[in-house]
Amino acid sequence: MEEMEIISRLGRRSAVAACIVLSACAVGPSGASAGIPLHDQAYGAFLAARYAVSRQDSAAAAQYYALGLRADPGNPGMVSEGFLAALLAGSPEARTLAAQLPGNQLATMLQGNQAALDGDFAKAGQVFATLPQDDLAGLVKPLLRAWASFGQGNAQVALSLLTPNFNNGPFSSVYILNAALIADAAHDDKDAAQFYGDVLSSAPDLRLAQILASWDARRGERGLAQAQFDTLAATHPNLRIAIPALRARMDQPVIHTATQGMAEAYLTLAGALNQPSQRFLRMTLLRFALQLRPDLTPARLMLAGAQAGGDTPQATPTQVQMHNALDTLAPVTPRDPLYAPVAVQEANLLATLNRPAEAIALLDKVIALVPPDAGVFADAGDILRNAGQNSDAIRYYDKAIAIFGANPPAVAWALYFDRGICEDALNNWAAAEPDLLRALALSPNQPYVLNYLGYSWAVRGEKLDQAKAMLQQAVGLDPNDGAIIDSLGFVTLRQGDTATALDLLIQAVELDPNNAEVNAHLGDAFWQAGQKLQADYQWHRALSLQPDAKLKAQIASELQGNFPAQP
Repeated sequence: MEEMEIISRLGRRSAVAACIVLSACAVGPSGASAGIPLHDQAYGAFLAARYAVSRQDSAAAAQYYALGLRADPGNPGMVSEGFLAALLAGSPEARTLAAQLPGNQLATMLQGNQAALDGDFAKAGQVFATLPQDDLAGLVKPLLRAWASFGQGNAQVALSLLTPNFNNGPFSSVYILNAALIADAAHDDKDAAQFYGDVLSSAPDLRLAQILASWDARRGERGLAQAQFDTLAATHPNLRIAIPALRARMDQPVIHTATQGMAEAYLTLAGALNQPSQRFLRMTLLRFALQLRPDLTPARLMLAGAQAGGDTPQATPTQVQMHNALDTLAPVTPRDPLYAPVAVQEANLLATLNRPAEAIALLDKVIALVPPDAGVFADAGDILRNAGQNSDAIRYYDKAIAIFGANPPAVAWALYFDRGICEDALNNWAAAEPDLLRALALSPNQPYVLNYLGYSWAVRGEKLDQAKAMLQQAVGLDPNDGAIIDSLGFVTLRQGDTATALDLLIQAVELDPNNAEVNAHLGDAFWQAGQKLQADYQWHRALSLQPDAKLKAQIASELQGNFPAQP
Protein backbone atom coordinates (compact mmCIF):
# COMPACT_ATOMS: atom_id res chain seq x y z
CA MET A 1 0.00 0.00 0.00
CA GLU A 2 1.07 3.59 -0.64
CA GLU A 3 0.97 4.34 3.09
CA MET A 4 3.41 1.52 3.83
CA GLU A 5 5.81 2.86 1.22
CA ILE A 6 5.62 6.34 2.72
CA ILE A 7 6.34 5.11 6.21
CA SER A 8 9.22 2.93 5.07
CA ARG A 9 11.01 6.06 3.86
CA LEU A 10 10.75 7.94 7.14
CA GLY A 11 13.91 8.28 9.15
CA ARG A 12 14.65 7.57 12.79
CA ARG A 13 12.62 9.41 15.42
CA SER A 14 10.60 11.31 12.84
CA ALA A 15 9.60 7.95 11.38
CA VAL A 16 7.74 7.20 14.55
CA ALA A 17 5.14 4.93 13.01
CA ALA A 18 7.08 2.41 10.97
CA CYS A 19 6.37 -0.58 13.16
CA ILE A 20 2.78 0.49 13.76
CA VAL A 21 1.87 0.75 10.11
CA LEU A 22 3.69 -2.40 9.18
CA SER A 23 1.83 -4.26 11.90
CA ALA A 24 -1.41 -2.65 10.77
CA CYS A 25 -0.87 -3.94 7.26
CA ALA A 26 0.63 -7.30 8.14
CA VAL A 27 -1.28 -10.14 6.55
CA GLY A 28 -0.20 -13.07 8.58
CA PRO A 29 2.79 -15.26 9.33
CA SER A 30 3.01 -16.68 5.82
CA GLY A 31 3.77 -13.28 4.24
CA ALA A 32 1.78 -11.05 1.95
CA SER A 33 0.60 -13.85 -0.30
CA ALA A 34 -1.24 -15.43 2.61
CA GLY A 35 -3.69 -12.54 2.56
CA ILE A 36 -4.56 -12.63 -1.14
CA PRO A 37 -8.12 -13.99 -1.48
CA LEU A 38 -8.67 -17.00 -3.70
CA HIS A 39 -12.45 -16.74 -4.13
CA ASP A 40 -13.22 -15.00 -7.46
CA GLN A 41 -15.69 -12.50 -6.01
CA ALA A 42 -13.39 -11.70 -3.11
CA TYR A 43 -10.40 -11.35 -5.42
CA GLY A 44 -12.27 -8.92 -7.66
CA ALA A 45 -13.21 -6.80 -4.66
CA PHE A 46 -9.62 -7.01 -3.40
CA LEU A 47 -8.26 -5.71 -6.72
CA ALA A 48 -10.85 -2.92 -6.80
CA ALA A 49 -9.88 -1.96 -3.25
CA ARG A 50 -6.19 -1.89 -4.15
CA TYR A 51 -6.96 0.34 -7.13
CA ALA A 52 -8.96 2.67 -4.88
CA VAL A 53 -6.02 2.81 -2.48
CA SER A 54 -3.71 3.77 -5.35
CA ARG A 55 -6.06 6.70 -6.06
CA GLN A 56 -6.08 7.60 -2.34
CA ASP A 57 -9.81 6.92 -2.27
CA SER A 58 -9.99 5.38 1.19
CA ALA A 59 -13.79 5.44 1.33
CA ALA A 60 -14.14 3.38 -1.85
CA ALA A 61 -11.32 1.08 -0.73
CA ALA A 62 -13.07 0.44 2.58
CA GLN A 63 -16.30 -0.44 0.77
CA TYR A 64 -14.55 -2.87 -1.57
CA TYR A 65 -12.67 -4.54 1.28
CA ALA A 66 -15.97 -4.95 3.12
CA LEU A 67 -17.47 -6.51 -0.01
CA GLY A 68 -14.51 -8.86 -0.33
CA LEU A 69 -14.73 -9.88 3.30
CA ARG A 70 -18.37 -10.86 2.86
CA ALA A 71 -17.19 -13.36 0.24
CA ASP A 72 -14.05 -14.39 2.15
CA PRO A 73 -14.66 -13.69 5.87
CA GLY A 74 -11.59 -13.39 8.04
CA ASN A 75 -9.11 -13.12 5.17
CA PRO A 76 -6.09 -11.68 7.03
CA GLY A 77 -4.89 -9.44 4.21
CA MET A 78 -8.27 -7.88 3.61
CA VAL A 79 -8.96 -7.50 7.33
CA SER A 80 -5.75 -5.56 7.95
CA GLU A 81 -5.87 -3.48 4.78
CA GLY A 82 -9.62 -2.98 5.10
CA PHE A 83 -9.12 -1.74 8.64
CA LEU A 84 -6.54 0.80 7.52
CA ALA A 85 -8.75 2.02 4.66
CA ALA A 86 -11.78 2.30 6.95
CA LEU A 87 -9.71 4.17 9.53
CA LEU A 88 -8.50 6.71 6.98
CA ALA A 89 -12.03 7.11 5.63
CA GLY A 90 -13.49 7.63 9.10
CA SER A 91 -15.76 4.64 8.56
CA PRO A 92 -17.37 2.82 11.53
CA GLU A 93 -16.28 -0.42 9.82
CA ALA A 94 -12.83 0.23 11.31
CA ARG A 95 -14.18 -0.59 14.76
CA THR A 96 -15.54 -3.96 13.58
CA LEU A 97 -12.28 -4.90 11.91
CA ALA A 98 -10.15 -3.72 14.86
CA ALA A 99 -11.62 -6.52 16.95
CA GLN A 100 -10.08 -9.01 14.49
CA LEU A 101 -6.57 -7.55 14.77
CA PRO A 102 -5.09 -8.46 18.16
CA GLY A 103 -1.67 -6.89 18.60
CA ASN A 104 -2.23 -4.30 15.91
CA GLN A 105 -1.28 -0.99 17.50
CA LEU A 106 -3.63 1.20 15.48
CA ALA A 107 -6.48 -1.18 16.29
CA THR A 108 -5.48 -1.01 19.96
CA MET A 109 -5.67 2.79 19.90
CA LEU A 110 -9.08 2.72 18.27
CA GLN A 111 -10.37 0.24 20.85
CA GLY A 112 -9.00 2.37 23.69
CA ASN A 113 -10.70 5.39 22.17
CA GLN A 114 -13.98 3.52 22.03
CA ALA A 115 -13.70 2.53 25.69
CA ALA A 116 -13.25 6.22 26.53
CA LEU A 117 -16.28 7.13 24.43
CA ASP A 118 -18.24 4.51 26.37
CA GLY A 119 -17.16 6.23 29.61
CA ASP A 120 -15.00 3.31 30.75
CA PHE A 121 -11.74 5.12 31.41
CA ALA A 122 -10.34 2.28 33.49
CA LYS A 123 -10.66 -0.03 30.49
CA ALA A 124 -9.27 2.67 28.20
CA GLY A 125 -6.22 3.01 30.42
CA GLN A 126 -5.71 -0.75 30.44
CA VAL A 127 -5.94 -0.92 26.64
CA PHE A 128 -3.53 1.99 26.14
CA ALA A 129 -1.11 0.42 28.64
CA THR A 130 -0.61 -2.51 26.24
CA LEU A 131 0.94 -0.22 23.62
CA PRO A 132 4.73 -0.56 23.29
CA GLN A 133 7.13 2.09 24.54
CA ASP A 134 8.81 2.92 21.23
CA ASP A 135 8.04 4.64 17.93
CA LEU A 136 4.65 6.33 17.48
CA ALA A 137 3.08 4.24 20.21
CA GLY A 138 5.81 5.41 22.56
CA LEU A 139 4.96 9.02 21.79
CA VAL A 140 1.19 8.77 22.10
CA LYS A 141 0.99 6.22 24.93
CA PRO A 142 1.79 8.64 27.82
CA LEU A 143 -0.72 11.15 26.47
CA LEU A 144 -3.55 8.65 26.20
CA ARG A 145 -2.81 7.02 29.55
CA ALA A 146 -2.68 10.44 31.18
CA TRP A 147 -6.10 11.43 29.91
CA ALA A 148 -7.49 8.01 30.87
CA SER A 149 -6.18 8.58 34.40
CA PHE A 150 -7.75 12.03 34.44
CA GLY A 151 -11.02 10.43 33.39
CA GLN A 152 -10.79 8.25 36.50
CA GLY A 153 -10.30 11.32 38.69
CA ASN A 154 -6.53 10.93 39.07
CA ALA A 155 -5.15 14.24 37.80
CA GLN A 156 -1.85 13.93 39.69
CA VAL A 157 -1.25 10.46 38.28
CA ALA A 158 -2.02 11.88 34.86
CA LEU A 159 0.57 14.64 35.28
CA SER A 160 3.15 12.16 36.55
CA LEU A 161 2.80 10.22 33.29
CA LEU A 162 3.58 13.33 31.25
CA THR A 163 6.32 15.15 33.16
CA PRO A 164 9.08 12.60 32.29
CA ASN A 165 8.53 13.53 28.64
CA PHE A 166 8.95 17.30 29.01
CA ASN A 167 12.42 17.10 27.45
CA ASN A 168 11.39 14.86 24.55
CA GLY A 169 13.00 16.92 21.79
CA PRO A 170 10.60 18.32 19.17
CA PHE A 171 7.64 16.76 20.99
CA SER A 172 8.26 18.47 24.35
CA SER A 173 5.60 21.10 23.78
CA VAL A 174 3.02 18.39 23.06
CA TYR A 175 3.45 16.88 26.53
CA ILE A 176 3.67 20.25 28.29
CA LEU A 177 0.52 21.53 26.60
CA ASN A 178 -1.44 18.39 27.47
CA ALA A 179 -0.20 18.66 31.06
CA ALA A 180 -1.45 22.25 31.11
CA LEU A 181 -4.84 21.17 29.80
CA ILE A 182 -5.11 18.44 32.45
CA ALA A 183 -4.12 20.80 35.27
CA ASP A 184 -6.54 23.42 33.93
CA ALA A 185 -9.42 20.94 33.70
CA ALA A 186 -8.61 19.75 37.25
CA HIS A 187 -8.71 23.39 38.49
CA ASP A 188 -5.04 23.15 39.47
CA ASP A 189 -4.34 26.76 38.54
CA LYS A 190 -0.78 26.79 39.90
CA ASP A 191 0.45 23.94 37.71
CA ALA A 192 -1.67 25.08 34.78
CA ALA A 193 -0.13 28.57 34.89
CA GLN A 194 3.37 27.11 34.95
CA PHE A 195 2.74 24.70 32.08
CA TYR A 196 0.92 27.26 29.92
CA GLY A 197 3.81 29.64 30.52
CA ASP A 198 6.22 27.00 29.26
CA VAL A 199 4.40 26.67 25.92
CA LEU A 200 4.14 30.42 25.26
CA SER A 201 7.36 30.32 23.24
CA SER A 202 5.87 27.84 20.78
CA ALA A 203 5.03 29.02 17.27
CA PRO A 204 1.46 30.34 17.30
CA ASP A 205 -1.18 28.22 15.61
CA LEU A 206 -4.94 28.14 15.65
CA ARG A 207 -5.52 25.67 18.46
CA LEU A 208 -2.76 26.99 20.70
CA ALA A 209 -4.15 30.51 20.34
CA GLN A 210 -7.63 29.26 21.31
CA ILE A 211 -6.27 27.41 24.33
CA LEU A 212 -4.07 30.24 25.63
CA ALA A 213 -6.73 32.89 25.00
CA SER A 214 -9.25 30.82 26.94
CA TRP A 215 -6.85 30.49 29.86
CA ASP A 216 -6.05 34.20 29.90
CA ALA A 217 -9.69 35.28 29.57
CA ARG A 218 -10.87 33.00 32.37
CA ARG A 219 -8.21 34.52 34.63
CA GLY A 220 -9.46 38.01 33.82
CA GLU A 221 -6.53 38.83 31.52
CA ARG A 222 -8.66 39.80 28.55
CA GLY A 223 -5.94 41.99 27.06
CA LEU A 224 -3.57 39.03 26.93
CA ALA A 225 -6.34 36.89 25.47
CA GLN A 226 -6.99 39.45 22.73
CA ALA A 227 -3.25 39.57 22.03
CA GLN A 228 -3.21 35.82 21.39
CA PHE A 229 -5.67 36.30 18.55
CA ASP A 230 -3.86 39.39 17.26
CA THR A 231 -0.70 37.31 16.96
CA LEU A 232 -2.64 34.52 15.27
CA ALA A 233 -4.12 36.93 12.71
CA ALA A 234 -0.71 38.44 11.98
CA THR A 235 0.89 35.02 11.52
CA HIS A 236 -2.02 33.38 9.68
CA PRO A 237 -3.96 36.09 7.78
CA ASN A 238 -6.35 33.48 6.38
CA LEU A 239 -7.71 32.99 9.91
CA ARG A 240 -8.40 36.69 10.46
CA ILE A 241 -12.05 36.24 9.47
CA ALA A 242 -12.55 33.83 12.40
CA ILE A 243 -11.17 36.15 15.09
CA PRO A 244 -14.46 37.90 16.05
CA ALA A 245 -16.24 34.58 16.58
CA LEU A 246 -13.27 33.14 18.48
CA ARG A 247 -13.12 36.19 20.74
CA ALA A 248 -16.83 35.86 21.50
CA ARG A 249 -16.18 32.38 22.91
CA MET A 250 -12.80 32.87 24.56
CA ASP A 251 -14.26 32.75 28.10
CA GLN A 252 -15.16 29.09 27.60
CA PRO A 253 -12.77 26.24 28.50
CA VAL A 254 -11.62 24.28 25.47
CA ILE A 255 -11.64 20.96 27.35
CA HIS A 256 -14.55 19.71 29.43
CA THR A 257 -14.01 15.93 29.51
CA ALA A 258 -11.23 13.37 29.40
CA THR A 259 -12.49 12.13 26.05
CA GLN A 260 -12.10 15.62 24.62
CA GLY A 261 -8.62 15.69 26.14
CA MET A 262 -7.67 12.50 24.30
CA ALA A 263 -8.84 14.10 21.06
CA GLU A 264 -6.65 17.09 21.89
CA ALA A 265 -3.69 14.76 22.46
CA TYR A 266 -4.06 13.28 18.99
CA LEU A 267 -4.48 16.76 17.47
CA THR A 268 -1.42 18.26 19.15
CA LEU A 269 0.75 15.29 18.20
CA ALA A 270 -0.52 15.46 14.61
CA GLY A 271 0.46 19.12 14.52
CA ALA A 272 4.00 18.20 15.56
CA LEU A 273 4.30 15.69 12.70
CA ASN A 274 4.42 18.35 10.01
CA GLN A 275 6.74 16.92 7.34
CA PRO A 276 5.29 15.89 3.95
CA SER A 277 6.55 12.35 4.50
CA GLN A 278 4.46 12.16 7.68
CA ARG A 279 1.17 12.87 5.92
CA PHE A 280 -0.29 9.42 6.56
CA LEU A 281 0.60 9.63 10.25
CA ARG A 282 -1.07 13.01 10.58
CA MET A 283 -4.21 11.77 8.87
CA THR A 284 -4.39 8.70 11.12
CA LEU A 285 -4.00 10.72 14.32
CA LEU A 286 -6.55 13.27 13.12
CA ARG A 287 -9.05 10.51 12.38
CA PHE A 288 -8.61 9.31 15.96
CA ALA A 289 -9.17 12.87 17.18
CA LEU A 290 -12.41 13.13 15.21
CA GLN A 291 -13.53 9.69 16.37
CA LEU A 292 -13.35 11.04 19.92
CA ARG A 293 -14.61 14.54 19.19
CA PRO A 294 -16.37 15.09 15.85
CA ASP A 295 -16.80 18.82 16.60
CA LEU A 296 -13.03 19.42 16.84
CA THR A 297 -12.94 21.74 13.85
CA PRO A 298 -9.18 22.48 13.98
CA ALA A 299 -8.68 18.75 13.38
CA ARG A 300 -11.04 18.91 10.39
CA LEU A 301 -9.14 21.85 8.93
CA MET A 302 -5.82 20.08 9.38
CA LEU A 303 -7.13 16.78 7.99
CA ALA A 304 -8.72 18.43 4.96
CA GLY A 305 -5.46 20.23 4.26
CA ALA A 306 -3.55 16.95 4.35
CA GLN A 307 -6.16 15.19 2.21
CA ALA A 308 -5.98 17.91 -0.44
CA GLY A 309 -2.20 17.74 -0.58
CA GLY A 310 -1.48 20.74 1.60
CA ASP A 311 1.51 18.95 3.12
CA THR A 312 3.11 18.88 -0.34
CA PRO A 313 2.24 22.27 -1.90
CA GLN A 314 4.05 21.50 -5.16
CA ALA A 315 1.75 18.55 -5.84
CA THR A 316 -1.54 18.99 -7.70
CA PRO A 317 -4.40 17.37 -5.74
CA THR A 318 -6.57 14.87 -7.56
CA GLN A 319 -10.35 15.11 -7.74
CA VAL A 320 -10.59 12.24 -5.26
CA GLN A 321 -8.37 14.08 -2.78
CA MET A 322 -10.40 17.27 -3.12
CA HIS A 323 -13.69 15.42 -2.66
CA ASN A 324 -12.23 13.74 0.44
CA ALA A 325 -11.34 17.15 1.84
CA LEU A 326 -14.83 18.50 1.10
CA ASP A 327 -16.39 15.50 2.86
CA THR A 328 -14.21 16.18 5.91
CA LEU A 329 -15.26 19.84 6.08
CA ALA A 330 -18.95 19.28 5.31
CA PRO A 331 -20.15 18.78 8.94
CA VAL A 332 -19.00 22.27 9.99
CA THR A 333 -22.01 24.60 10.30
CA PRO A 334 -22.33 28.41 10.47
CA ARG A 335 -22.70 28.11 14.25
CA ASP A 336 -19.07 27.00 14.51
CA PRO A 337 -16.62 29.86 15.26
CA LEU A 338 -14.34 28.48 12.56
CA TYR A 339 -17.05 28.27 9.93
CA ALA A 340 -15.69 31.20 7.90
CA PRO A 341 -12.18 29.81 7.21
CA VAL A 342 -13.70 26.36 6.66
CA ALA A 343 -16.11 27.77 4.08
CA VAL A 344 -13.28 29.63 2.32
CA GLN A 345 -11.31 26.38 2.12
CA GLU A 346 -14.39 24.62 0.75
CA ALA A 347 -14.90 27.38 -1.82
CA ASN A 348 -11.34 27.08 -3.08
CA LEU A 349 -11.74 23.31 -3.40
CA LEU A 350 -15.00 23.76 -5.32
CA ALA A 351 -13.34 26.26 -7.64
CA THR A 352 -10.51 23.83 -8.33
CA LEU A 353 -13.16 21.23 -9.16
CA ASN A 354 -14.54 23.69 -11.75
CA ARG A 355 -17.62 24.52 -9.70
CA PRO A 356 -17.25 28.31 -9.48
CA ALA A 357 -20.94 29.10 -8.97
CA GLU A 358 -21.06 26.95 -5.81
CA ALA A 359 -17.79 28.45 -4.63
CA ILE A 360 -19.05 32.01 -5.02
CA ALA A 361 -22.34 31.18 -3.29
CA LEU A 362 -20.35 29.91 -0.32
CA LEU A 363 -18.10 32.97 -0.23
CA ASP A 364 -21.13 35.27 -0.44
CA LYS A 365 -22.46 33.47 2.63
CA VAL A 366 -19.18 34.13 4.45
CA ILE A 367 -19.23 37.79 3.37
CA ALA A 368 -22.68 38.15 4.92
CA LEU A 369 -21.51 36.61 8.22
CA VAL A 370 -18.17 38.32 8.93
CA PRO A 371 -16.91 41.91 9.01
CA PRO A 372 -15.65 43.16 5.62
CA ASP A 373 -12.48 41.28 4.76
CA ALA A 374 -10.38 42.01 1.69
CA GLY A 375 -9.11 38.43 1.57
CA VAL A 376 -12.58 36.93 1.09
CA PHE A 377 -13.46 39.44 -1.64
CA ALA A 378 -10.11 38.71 -3.31
CA ASP A 379 -10.76 34.96 -3.18
CA ALA A 380 -14.10 35.50 -4.90
CA GLY A 381 -12.48 37.72 -7.51
CA ASP A 382 -9.75 35.16 -8.18
CA ILE A 383 -12.28 32.36 -8.63
CA LEU A 384 -14.32 34.40 -11.09
CA ARG A 385 -11.24 35.63 -12.97
CA ASN A 386 -9.98 32.07 -13.38
CA ALA A 387 -13.44 31.12 -14.64
CA GLY A 388 -13.28 33.87 -17.26
CA GLN A 389 -16.02 35.92 -15.58
CA ASN A 390 -13.99 39.13 -15.57
CA SER A 391 -16.79 41.66 -15.10
CA ASP A 392 -18.05 39.86 -12.01
CA ALA A 393 -14.50 39.46 -10.73
CA ILE A 394 -13.91 43.21 -10.98
CA ARG A 395 -16.87 43.90 -8.68
CA TYR A 396 -15.29 41.78 -5.94
CA TYR A 397 -11.85 43.32 -6.46
CA ASP A 398 -13.49 46.76 -6.21
CA LYS A 399 -14.88 45.85 -2.80
CA ALA A 400 -11.55 44.45 -1.61
CA ILE A 401 -9.69 47.58 -2.71
CA ALA A 402 -12.30 49.84 -1.10
CA ILE A 403 -11.61 48.27 2.29
CA PHE A 404 -8.03 49.60 2.21
CA GLY A 405 -9.09 53.15 1.39
CA ALA A 406 -6.92 55.85 -0.16
CA ASN A 407 -3.61 54.57 1.23
CA PRO A 408 -3.50 50.82 0.61
CA PRO A 409 -0.67 48.74 2.09
CA ALA A 410 1.96 47.10 -0.08
CA VAL A 411 0.13 43.76 0.08
CA ALA A 412 -2.73 45.30 -1.90
CA TRP A 413 -0.58 45.23 -5.05
CA ALA A 414 -2.12 41.87 -5.97
CA LEU A 415 -5.63 43.32 -5.95
CA TYR A 416 -4.72 46.07 -8.40
CA PHE A 417 -2.77 43.61 -10.52
CA ASP A 418 -5.62 41.11 -10.72
CA ARG A 419 -8.20 43.80 -11.40
CA GLY A 420 -5.96 45.18 -14.12
CA ILE A 421 -5.76 41.75 -15.76
CA CYS A 422 -9.56 41.53 -15.78
CA GLU A 423 -9.90 45.02 -17.24
CA ASP A 424 -7.36 44.20 -19.94
CA ALA A 425 -9.26 41.01 -20.78
CA LEU A 426 -12.34 43.18 -21.28
CA ASN A 427 -10.36 45.43 -23.67
CA ASN A 428 -10.49 48.28 -21.18
CA TRP A 429 -6.83 49.29 -21.30
CA ALA A 430 -7.68 52.78 -20.08
CA ALA A 431 -8.66 51.24 -16.72
CA ALA A 432 -6.12 48.41 -16.76
CA GLU A 433 -2.97 50.51 -17.22
CA PRO A 434 -3.48 52.69 -14.10
CA ASP A 435 -4.21 49.60 -12.00
CA LEU A 436 -1.05 47.88 -13.22
CA LEU A 437 0.99 51.02 -12.52
CA ARG A 438 -0.55 51.24 -9.03
CA ALA A 439 0.36 47.60 -8.38
CA LEU A 440 3.93 48.36 -9.42
CA ALA A 441 4.07 51.47 -7.24
CA LEU A 442 2.94 49.46 -4.21
CA SER A 443 5.46 46.67 -4.84
CA PRO A 444 8.13 47.70 -7.37
CA ASN A 445 9.94 44.36 -7.49
CA GLN A 446 7.13 42.05 -8.52
CA PRO A 447 8.39 40.25 -11.64
CA TYR A 448 4.90 39.28 -12.78
CA VAL A 449 3.65 42.87 -12.71
CA LEU A 450 6.77 44.08 -14.51
CA ASN A 451 6.32 41.33 -17.09
CA TYR A 452 2.61 41.92 -17.65
CA LEU A 453 2.87 45.68 -18.00
CA GLY A 454 6.06 45.62 -20.07
CA TYR A 455 4.72 42.96 -22.42
CA SER A 456 1.39 44.77 -22.76
CA TRP A 457 3.17 47.93 -23.83
CA ALA A 458 5.25 45.95 -26.32
CA VAL A 459 2.18 44.31 -27.84
CA ARG A 460 0.60 47.72 -28.23
CA GLY A 461 3.81 49.16 -29.70
CA GLU A 462 4.01 51.71 -26.88
CA LYS A 463 6.87 52.83 -24.61
CA LEU A 464 9.18 50.12 -25.96
CA ASP A 465 12.29 51.41 -24.20
CA GLN A 466 10.46 51.60 -20.86
CA ALA A 467 8.92 48.19 -21.49
CA LYS A 468 12.33 46.69 -22.21
CA ALA A 469 13.81 48.17 -19.03
CA MET A 470 10.92 46.71 -17.01
CA LEU A 471 11.36 43.30 -18.57
CA GLN A 472 15.12 43.34 -17.98
CA GLN A 473 14.37 44.09 -14.33
CA ALA A 474 11.86 41.21 -14.25
CA VAL A 475 14.40 38.79 -15.74
CA GLY A 476 16.89 39.87 -13.09
CA LEU A 477 14.34 39.07 -10.40
CA ASP A 478 13.30 35.71 -11.90
CA PRO A 479 15.94 34.56 -14.42
CA ASN A 480 14.46 31.07 -14.85
CA ASP A 481 10.94 32.09 -15.86
CA GLY A 482 10.51 31.28 -19.53
CA ALA A 483 7.47 33.53 -19.95
CA ILE A 484 9.37 36.58 -18.69
CA ILE A 485 12.37 35.89 -20.93
CA ASP A 486 9.91 35.43 -23.80
CA SER A 487 8.50 38.90 -23.13
CA LEU A 488 11.98 40.41 -23.18
CA GLY A 489 12.68 38.60 -26.44
CA PHE A 490 9.40 39.84 -27.88
CA VAL A 491 10.07 43.51 -27.11
CA THR A 492 13.62 43.13 -28.41
CA LEU A 493 12.19 41.74 -31.65
CA ARG A 494 9.76 44.67 -31.86
CA GLN A 495 12.75 47.00 -31.58
CA GLY A 496 14.38 45.31 -34.58
CA ASP A 497 17.24 43.49 -32.82
CA THR A 498 16.43 40.11 -34.36
CA ALA A 499 19.67 38.33 -33.41
CA THR A 500 19.41 39.17 -29.71
CA ALA A 501 15.69 38.42 -29.73
CA LEU A 502 16.30 35.01 -31.30
CA ASP A 503 18.78 34.06 -28.56
CA LEU A 504 16.34 35.15 -25.86
CA LEU A 505 13.37 33.34 -27.41
CA ILE A 506 15.32 30.10 -27.85
CA GLN A 507 16.18 30.32 -24.14
CA ALA A 508 12.52 30.97 -23.31
CA VAL A 509 11.37 27.88 -25.22
CA GLU A 510 13.99 25.77 -23.44
CA LEU A 511 12.60 26.95 -20.09
CA ASP A 512 8.92 26.76 -21.06
CA PRO A 513 8.68 24.26 -23.95
CA ASN A 514 4.93 23.66 -23.70
CA ASN A 515 3.81 27.29 -23.85
CA ALA A 516 2.06 27.98 -27.15
CA GLU A 517 2.71 31.72 -27.12
CA VAL A 518 6.42 31.33 -26.38
CA ASN A 519 6.78 28.89 -29.28
CA ALA A 520 4.84 31.22 -31.58
CA HIS A 521 7.14 34.12 -30.71
CA LEU A 522 10.17 31.99 -31.53
CA GLY A 523 8.57 31.27 -34.89
CA ASP A 524 8.21 35.01 -35.43
CA ALA A 525 11.89 35.53 -34.65
CA PHE A 526 12.95 32.76 -37.05
CA TRP A 527 10.82 34.40 -39.75
CA GLN A 528 12.40 37.79 -39.13
CA ALA A 529 15.83 36.14 -39.30
CA GLY A 530 14.97 34.68 -42.70
CA GLN A 531 14.84 31.10 -41.37
CA LYS A 532 11.49 30.23 -42.92
CA LEU A 533 11.67 26.44 -42.39
CA GLN A 534 12.39 26.83 -38.68
CA ALA A 535 9.61 29.42 -38.38
CA ASP A 536 7.13 27.05 -40.03
CA TYR A 537 8.11 24.25 -37.65
CA GLN A 538 7.83 26.48 -34.57
CA TRP A 539 4.41 27.80 -35.54
CA HIS A 540 3.12 24.27 -36.11
CA ARG A 541 4.58 23.33 -32.74
CA ALA A 542 2.68 26.24 -31.17
CA LEU A 543 -0.57 25.07 -32.81
CA SER A 544 -0.09 21.63 -31.27
CA LEU A 545 -0.04 23.17 -27.78
CA GLN A 546 -3.71 24.25 -27.81
CA PRO A 547 -3.37 28.04 -28.12
CA ASP A 548 -6.37 30.25 -27.42
CA ALA A 549 -8.56 31.29 -30.34
CA LYS A 550 -6.85 34.65 -30.88
CA LEU A 551 -3.33 33.19 -30.99
CA LYS A 552 -4.49 30.27 -33.12
CA ALA A 553 -5.93 32.65 -35.73
CA GLN A 554 -2.75 34.74 -35.70
CA ILE A 555 -0.52 31.69 -36.25
CA ALA A 556 -2.78 30.40 -39.03
CA SER A 557 -2.51 33.76 -40.77
CA GLU A 558 1.28 33.77 -40.46
CA LEU A 559 1.48 30.25 -41.88
CA GLN A 560 -0.34 31.58 -44.94
CA GLY A 561 2.38 34.18 -45.39
CA ASN A 562 0.60 37.07 -43.74
CA PHE A 563 3.37 37.95 -41.31
CA PRO A 564 2.93 41.54 -40.11
CA ALA A 565 5.59 44.03 -41.04
CA GLN A 566 7.97 45.16 -38.31
CA PRO A 567 7.02 48.52 -36.81
